[in-house]
Amino acid sequence: MDGHLSGGGAVVDGIHLPPPDLADCLRSALVTGLPGGAYVLPAALHPLLLVILEGGIAVRRDGVTYPLPPLSVCGGTRGAREATAEPGTRILTVSLLPGGVRALFGVPGRGLMEEAVDPALLLDGAGRGALARFDDARRPAGCAVSGVWELLREIRRGSDSPPALCVPPTLLDLPADALAARFGVGLRQFERRFLESYGQALRSYRRQLRCSRLLASLAGSDPAEGWAALAVREGYADQAHLCRDVRRFTGYAPRELQAGIARDDPAFWPYRVDPKILARHFGPTGF
Repeated sequence: MDGHLSGGGAVVDGIHLPPPDLADCLRSALVTGLPGGAYVLPAALHPLLLVILEGGIAVRRDGVTYPLPPLSVCGGTRGAREATAEPGTRILTVSLLPGGVRALFGVPGRGLMEEAVDPALLLDGAGRGALARFDDARRPAGCAVSGVWELLREIRRGSDSPPALCVPPTLLDLPADALAARFGVGLRQFERRFLESYGQALRSYRRQLRCSRLLASLAGSDPAEGWAALAVREGYADQAHLCRDVRRFTGYAPRELQAGIARDDPAFWPYRVDPKILARHFGPTGF
């Protein structure tokens, strides 16, 4: 799908694939509307560039609620996050690949874990100039996705950035020493590079990844299957283990999560995103 303005001036909803020269930094852009009101976002493996096209979003952290700027760079999170959207809010999110935060903004993935910051705080003078031009261009007419691609091209850092470590999802279950050998580095160096690119250590990433895959499959799963069967299917030691992880990464007990999805509660909208769209936007690792 091309990133363009529709006749009414709004960005077309759905997936927008990046141009080839940015495909090594990001997976896609997704334009979607949010239901108004409070909700809880599940823990996020992927850093994002968030553009608020209409409305507004406020997040709550450490007992304090603060509004997000119209444009934010959001790191991965290790736990659920409370948020509130104004009615009519529409957003554009750009899913960044491992190492994409460093390539575009000059900081390692771990430097933005748990954070959502104005990109102006991360950019040099030239980058802030590009950001100012982007802001000026989108005020009168809205934000075309092509404008986001152009901004990212302008702010992208040069080749002096250290190469990112990007492990194919099919290999993420291999032992750490086997992964290190595949990349031709020692174990400690592999662990350091993984932390820099992914924002957290391999062991904690794998734990979150398993739950993320589970959550991404909920929209298409059979409710009659039950959590015990899901625990076996997703490789948990037992149902209690699954329950602990679901509560940690979503903020809900499994029964609460299942009930909220079943009754079409707007607060559970992240779990009703079309699984095909979710897979295209984030890949096989889920949220």
